[in-house]
Amino acid sequence: MIRYELHETMPKPAKAALVEKSLVERMADRVLELGMNGIAVTKDALFEHTSFTLEEIEQHGREACNLARSRAVRQMS
Repeated sequence: MIRYELHETMPKPAKAALVEKSLVERMADRVLELGMNGIAVTKDALFEHTSFTLEEIEQHGREACNLARSRAVRQMS
C-alpha cells in the first residue's frame, strides 16, 4: 500500500484551514448577493430568499447591512 506524506521541508497546513463565518458575515454576503442580482434588500426579501429567521434578521440585520455596504464600496486611487 502506498502512503503519501508531506516532505520534511514542507510547512504543515494550519489545523483550521476553513474557518466558519459568523452569522453577521454570512448575512452580509447574502445582502450583497441579493443586491447585485437587482433585488431590493428588505427584511422580508432577506427572509424569503435566505434561511435566516425573522429574529436573526431583526437582531443582526442592521450590522450585516452596514458590513455589506462597507464591502461594496470600492476605493479608487
